Amino acid sequence: MRNKIFFNGQSIVLTWMISYIVILLLPVAIGLLLYVESSKTLKEEIQQANDSLLKQVREIMDNQFKTMEQLNFEITWNVSVQELLYSNKYEAFPKEYRYDAYQIARILSMYKTSYPLIDSFYIYLNKDQSAILPTTVRTNSFAYETLHMSDAFSFSSWQAIVTRSNFKGFIPMYRIGDDNKLQKTVAYISTYPEEHNKPLATNVIMVDQSRIIGAIQNMEIFNKGHVLILNNENQILASNSADSLPADFPFDKLESSSNFYYTDSNAEKYEVFNIQSPLSKLKYVSMMPSTVYWKKAAHIRNLTYTSMAISLLGGGILTYVFLRRNYNPVRRLVHAFSKKQTLQSSKRYNEFHFLQEAVDSTLIEIANFKSKMEQQRHIVRSHFIEKLLKGKLDSQIPIDEALTTFEMKLDRQDFAVMLFVVDKSEPFFERINHTPEEDKWKLLQFIIMNVVEDLISERHRGYAAEIDDTLACLVNLTMEDGNSSKLELLRIADKAQTFLSSTYDINLTISISSIHEHLANVPQAFLEALDSMAFKLVMGGPEILSYDDLQTSTTCESNTGYYYPAQIEQQFMYAVKLGELEEAQMILTEIMNKNFDNPGISVSLTKCLMLNLVTTMMKSISETGDIQESFFIRNPKLLDRLLCSKTVHDMQLQLSDMLEQVCVYTSAKRQHTISLTRQKALEQLVNEVNAYIEHNYTDANLNVTMIGSHFNRKATYLSKLFKDYVGEGLLDRINKVRIEKSKQLLGRQEQSVGDAAYGVGFNDINAFIRVFKKVEGITPGKYKELIEK
Repeated sequence: MRNKIFFNGQSIVLTWMISYIVILLLPVAIGLLLYVESSKTLKEEIQQANDSLLKQVREIMDNQFKTMEQLNFEITWNVSVQELLYSNKYEAFPKEYRYDAYQIARILSMYKTSYPLIDSFYIYLNKDQSAILPTTVRTNSFAYETLHMSDAFSFSSWQAIVTRSNFKGFIPMYRIGDDNKLQKTVAYISTYPEEHNKPLATNVIMVDQSRIIGAIQNMEIFNKGHVLILNNENQILASNSADSLPADFPFDKLESSSNFYYTDSNAEKYEVFNIQSPLSKLKYVSMMPSTVYWKKAAHIRNLTYTSMAISLLGGGILTYVFLRRNYNPVRRLVHAFSKKQTLQSSKRYNEFHFLQEAVDSTLIEIANFKSKMEQQRHIVRSHFIEKLLKGKLDSQIPIDEALTTFEMKLDRQDFAVMLFVVDKSEPFFERINHTPEEDKWKLLQFIIMNVVEDLISERHRGYAAEIDDTLACLVNLTMEDGNSSKLELLRIADKAQTFLSSTYDINLTISISSIHEHLANVPQAFLEALDSMAFKLVMGGPEILSYDDLQTSTTCESNTGYYYPAQIEQQFMYAVKLGELEEAQMILTEIMNKNFDNPGISVSLTKCLMLNLVTTMMKSISETGDIQESFFIRNPKLLDRLLCSKTVHDMQLQLSDMLEQVCVYTSAKRQHTISLTRQKALEQLVNEVNAYIEHNYTDANLNVTMIGSHFNRKATYLSKLFKDYVGEGLLDRINKVRIEKSKQLLGRQEQSVGDAAYGVGFNDINAFIRVFKKVEGITPGKYKELIEK
């Protein structure tokens, strides 16, 4: 048998051998493919890597250059600088020109603190050929000597740069550092608009090349090639190499191609990558030696040959070892099953198919056996529970053995019985189509029994069975207190009733017996549950019936003489307090029907009942916040007419009329209270919003959306509430607060318009001027001049 299976054409040995050979040849094929495509793939990857690294350089440098442009913007539009360059006051007060220039120098010192990444900056004034530096003002010659003087950068070259017209851009320059050493620097030159065809001034902002190169020196491209930053005129602003570009470098290709090859005069080949910044319009160029690439390609080629050789040698050995080792357990399994099961297929057979058929056959037999045993066990257990509840157990069979046989554990002291009767099952049956009626009832009973047993088993032990078209459940309680056990049974009944109704459209009536000690009293509990269910069928009542509650209710009715329980009184009081006339009339009708459907109640007891109902109305009025007797003092005839009634019918009519007037009164009182509460809440919300604006007006992100998010309300809805109450929108309120605060800042002499704008939360000085003029009718500059005068 074993040899027959091993050597036939469909044996798993042949399948495994083919699989191992395919797996063995796979790395060989991959190696060949890598060898053929390595050059092309490597080239693409290096191009992508260089492009990515160059973009990183661009992002880092653009942030630096953006900082220079930002500083230039703040200096250019500084109010004091604009006044110095374009104001006519110096014609009348020429001496103030020098004073204002020194004031601007003080302002520039503040900018120096705010921009630590800027190495040096100044404003060159063409009017008096001087330069305003942070903290000082110098003549042009003195400024050149202290800032730029070198053989590589002459005074005339410097003058040509700072006196040119209509220029804005980056150029290479030299400057003298704090250590008196000459530094290569990148300068951002920005000239002011001309006046009378003469340049007024020029901003010069410088960042040393060493700072720029130091920010990106850890990138891989610095270790293998050259990185350069060029301006629009192809001047080198920064480079990681001291050598300049060859004279024959093809600058024109930088405009037309992002990648090309270049061979220098020494026959050294380079691969050139370049990208242009969309912000600063600068070119970022990387030159990589081509020999670097082919070293990697040679390494990959050698690695490919080595891996192919190892794969062929090692794979052949492992194929033989694992093929022999993996087949041994399969062969033993086939040999074991073949002794008890014959092959049903032809001679050409696969071992796994044989094992699958053998295992499937065995599992099917086991499942059929367990299914039959479970069916019989369920029927016998239900018969045992029925006899236990009815007290008809066979005395010859010990009960402990029976409980063990049916896996039932009843080791607690307290027992109770719950009965379940289906009131309405049509909706459930309509959901089940193409099923016989008998099977529908079995499914319904199965669902109820499983749900009840699961709910009880959470804390206790419960076993359900079908008894005479009724479902009964024996409950073995773990609670020690009798009242707690009763409440626990009511909770389980309510939960089961709610779940079955909402999930399966099964409506139940549930009866619960008293709590009994010892298993011998279970038949008595079963009779009590039957009596409770009979009360429901004969007299009607709630859907959950407790034997103890029914006994108490019967005793109370015989003692008081009329029906008006505390629960009904609470419901009646709640309906009257809310002014729900319909609900109150329904409860009143129920009380009347309960008391007067059965003859025998006297006129005196009837008057007591009526006065009790009137007392309930008084309590309801008192809970609305008014004086208890105020309503009846204003309406004395209502009580008089009720007390003078001679018949029960008259009392009912008077009581209904009184109920209608009381409900109208309480409803109006309730609506008034709700209106006052809403007005107070709205006033509190407006005060909180105003306080929030006063506290956060300096935050530039303060807007209607931010306020709405803080108060967990929609921004549009909150703005509407605010406008309805105050008469102005939230945005107008924010602007008014900011303008009032800015007026206080403008009153200080050292505060400029820009400082006031930023101090109250405006990012844009033009927006501040526009809002200020809208609110105050004048510009902030005019306002500051007025208050200074």
